[in-house]
Amino acid sequence: MATAPAQPTAPRYDVHAHVGADFGFYLRGWWPYSCTVQDLLQHLDDAGIDRAVCFPFTFSSAYDPYAFADGSRVTLLPGRVPFDRENMLLVRELDRIDVDRRLYPLAMFDPTRRVAEQIRNVEQLTGRIAGLKTQPTIIESPIRGLLDEGRDLMALAEQHDWPVLIHTAIYAQDPFSQVADCIAVAAAYPKVRFNLAHSLRFHADYLRAAAQLPNVWVDCAAHLAGCQLARDPDSPFIAPRGHRVDADYARPAEVLTVIHEMLAGRYLWGSDNPFMSWADDMIRVVFSYRDEIEVLGALPERVRRDMMSAAAEEWLFGVGPASCRSGPAGSRFHTDERPGDEECSA
Repeated sequence: MATAPAQPTAPRYDVHAHVGADFGFYLRGWWPYSCTVQDLLQHLDDAGIDRAVCFPFTFSSAYDPYAFADGSRVTLLPGRVPFDRENMLLVRELDRIDVDRRLYPLAMFDPTRRVAEQIRNVEQLTGRIAGLKTQPTIIESPIRGLLDEGRDLMALAEQHDWPVLIHTAIYAQDPFSQVADCIAVAAAYPKVRFNLAHSLRFHADYLRAAAQLPNVWVDCAAHLAGCQLARDPDSPFIAPRGHRVDADYARPAEVLTVIHEMLAGRYLWGSDNPFMSWADDMIRVVFSYRDEIEVLGALPERVRRDMMSAAAEEWLFGVGPASCRSGPAGSRFHTDERPGDEECSA
């Protein structure tokens, strides 16, 4: 009797990883401050992860690192544009090191500073990037700027069908990337697929609001750090009790499962590598890539598959599996090896 062919296994994704170096963090005494493409690929190999979404570190060399380190100020250097070097450096490093094209780079952007110049720079990377990413907190650039002076950045994402990843915050002294503002931005651009990061800081009401927006996914990046902070009843970095997801934060897999159900499956797995660990003037949490991976082993198979494969491909590529989509000829994401039409329509 003939043996039925093995069913292809869906690729597993890490949707949230940093690559590069951050001189501002280093000078300020914050850690970590660097990660190479080779470092990330080694983590993927060790963990059995097939692909990852990556992007440059947060504090671009276009900002004055000494003003940041010595005076906590974020100012552009003369003649510079946010991420004018980092985005290109990332795609060049991927071209040299990521020969199997396992990594999907996102271009970092600043929501409010020199937007037209940023757009010109990013457009030069069309075909070499897979989407956009911003971290408004560190660069002190309000995410609500995307509703005003930065709106053309979202028009660019819509034009190229690029997904957008946004850092979120709940800390009252962070006016730049509040979860409520991130949700408002996503609601304003229904044709753009958003990933709002860090489990929306476990805020139950905001997670329910996100679940009502069909263009919003949420990732769990730095999950163990978040669970550790949630076990501190006074942590200002996590949703306060009464607004926090009702789960046992000493059991991180349970938290993932509860939020997965709240989001009807639009929940993504991301490591935040190397920022699953973080040490600055206020916080010290230290976890490893292996620690984050071990939590996945305690998840129900359905939840693990949704978070690492199905939801990841829906956010990255829209409807249909990644194997059925291909970038323009000559792009980093183009392949001539395509599955049959019947596989793509299944």
